[in-house]
Amino acid sequence: MHVPLMDITDRIAEPPKWWLSGVPRYCDYHPDHTRGQHTQLLVRVCCQNCQRVFETAIGTTARLEVGGIEPVLGYPFDSATGTCIEVGDDPPFHLGEDGYNCMGNSMGAEWVAILQVWEGRYLDWRRRYDLDGPSPESPI
Repeated sequence: MHVPLMDITDRIAEPPKWWLSGVPRYCDYHPDHTRGQHTQLLVRVCCQNCQRVFETAIGTTARLEVGGIEPVLGYPFDSATGTCIEVGDDPPFHLGEDGYNCMGNSMGAEWVAILQVWEGRYLDWRRRYDLDGPSPESPI
C-alpha cells in the first residue's frame, strides 16, 4: 500500500496528471521523468474496489515486440521471456466515497488501457504506438 500524500494533493487545485509508484506527478508524462529502465509504459489502471481510474507509469527491462499484447488480459507481453508485464502495484492511495481509506489501496490495480509505450534511454526514446490500446478484460 502506498503512503498517503494528501498533504501534497490537497494543496494543489488540479489533480495529478499521472502517478509514479504512488507519487503524484503534475507535469506531462515523458519517460525521462521516470526511472531509467529500457521500456517505459504509461497505463490507465483502476482500483479493484471503487473502480477509480489512475494513469500510472511502469518501467521494465522487457523488450516488447509488434503484436506483443497478451490476447486475453491485454497485458504487454515480453516475447523474449514469454511473460506478461503486470501492473504489480497498488493504486495510488485514495479515499473511498465515505471519505475514509478505500479498501482497494491494499489491492493490486487492474489494467484498463495502455496509453503510451516508450523504449530507449534518457534523451533517446522511441515511441511505440503499435502497443497502445484498451485491455479486453478491463473492468470499466
